Amino acid sequence: MAFSDSSNGGLLGPPPSGVVRFVPLGGLGEIGKNLALVESGDDVVMIDAGLRFPEVEMEGVDIVLPDISFVLTRRHRLRAILLTHGHEDHIGALPFYLASLSVPVYGTNITIGLLRNKLERRGHSGASELHVIRPGERISVGSMTGEFIHMTHSVPGSCGLAITTPAGLVVHTGDFKIDQTPVGSDPPDLRRLAELGRQGVLLLLSDSTNAPNQGVTPSEITVRPALERALGESPGRVIVVTFASNLARLRQILELAEASGRRSCLVGRSMIRNVATAAELGFLRLPTGGLLAPRELAGLPNKELCLIATGSQGEPLAALSRIAEGTHRFVTASSTDTVVLAANPIPGNEATVNRVVNRLVSSGVKVLAGSGDGVHASGHAAGEELRYVIELVRPKFFAPVHGEPRHLIAHRRIAMDAGLAEERIGMMDNGTVLEVGPSGMRVAGRVGTGRVYIGGDGISPKARRAQWGSSGDVLVASVTLDAGLRPLIQSRKLTSGDGSPAKVSARSLEAGLAGLTRGLHSRRRDGFRNLQEAEDMVRHQVERAIGQHGEEAPTVLPVVSLA
Repeated sequence: MAFSDSSNGGLLGPPPSGVVRFVPLGGLGEIGKNLALVESGDDVVMIDAGLRFPEVEMEGVDIVLPDISFVLTRRHRLRAILLTHGHEDHIGALPFYLASLSVPVYGTNITIGLLRNKLERRGHSGASELHVIRPGERISVGSMTGEFIHMTHSVPGSCGLAITTPAGLVVHTGDFKIDQTPVGSDPPDLRRLAELGRQGVLLLLSDSTNAPNQGVTPSEITVRPALERALGESPGRVIVVTFASNLARLRQILELAEASGRRSCLVGRSMIRNVATAAELGFLRLPTGGLLAPRELAGLPNKELCLIATGSQGEPLAALSRIAEGTHRFVTASSTDTVVLAANPIPGNEATVNRVVNRLVSSGVKVLAGSGDGVHASGHAAGEELRYVIELVRPKFFAPVHGEPRHLIAHRRIAMDAGLAEERIGMMDNGTVLEVGPSGMRVAGRVGTGRVYIGGDGISPKARRAQWGSSGDVLVASVTLDAGLRPLIQSRKLTSGDGSPAKVSARSLEAGLAGLTRGLHSRRRDGFRNLQEAEDMVRHQVERAIGQHGEEAPTVLPVVSLA
């Protein structure tokens, strides 16, 4: 469905009265770069803004961000950004985009602390309005009210959201599992979820990452015995590798290393920053003798060392990859070492992780990896927990979020087993516009989505425009394709960020559309494999053509539909 003008009741304008709109722009049909909008009346709130790591074939790409072009079309109505927790796939895009989204950001103390670290690293820590909230607090965001609900996940301060709108109550679980014995925090606030269920929930949005898994996800405390054995039995160093934001795991590792008589050393800048933040906020205690710096390792007995490193997903620049390659400045792998991969590969990262593991094993290193070796417990709810939450909240409508198609489809089956009729379950992917109101639930159309690639040589021109907001102009390029996925026509709508007419010359606009036509016909004569490829092509050709014409290109929103 193509964009239409707000005066025609289209998707560029507010939803109809009494209707709440949910628009995921990342995190559906994929793992990572979670970002979604909730719209009610003239008000919009954003839930999370994360990144994802590149796939094997993305050579030269360090991270991938969601494209926020659609967000910029309602920048003047965006009231707040609500953060569910502090993992990279939920907050990692904000340092690139906050400069052009001048709105308050709300999250718990750990979440805001982790975000502040990232902002400081990019040099604009003072430019953002960051607000620390406590679970149970409520904030006003225009005509809506947001409440943060304590949940358990692999990072403290994780919350679900209850967003009260004029159309009804929307509950978003965030990433969660029902952990009754969490490390360093309280169990999830199931009582509050039950209260909301009794009040009446219009729409439930729930984490689908572990929906294909039956039963219940093990508690974080269950990894303790395997970690303890590794630290006690290894004849040399123990190198534990995990996410720098998995603070519950880091807390256990530091405690167990000290108990086994090992000195701990943090390897990786993000690891050092996150542990410092968690210690400052009282979530974890630093060892009695302090932490070693990597440069202090030389000459110390390997049996007395525990290295805690980044790189559990095989990221090329992270500590573990450099250790495996023999390029780390202070750490060289030894045949007496034990490497503990205290994380499972994110779907899509398996080949990258296996490559690193194979290099270590070839060097004689003992490797313990993930759930199979008992050194990892997922932070996401399995099937029985997901069904329990649905039965507790008793929503009128339900939509699974966070996951690949197989996760979302498995979650739909769980919801149907819990008693929800199939027509009350909304299946979405990135760009789907879901509207819920008195007349029911419907997919109102689609909006443009995409990916922004960040490489070692800096961010792409498109990302730079989104970050600094140098142009408030928005060009909507609408292309209709025939059954063979060949372009038939193209149209345009050009507005500024505040909805007024854009200031782009007719000459520049004509150059952009001419470049689009030439590119579509000459570079894709054989048709497109899918609509995403067509959208990427439309965006690239328009930006390139206008940029080569000597004028600054607007933000391009590609909208591709079938004839």
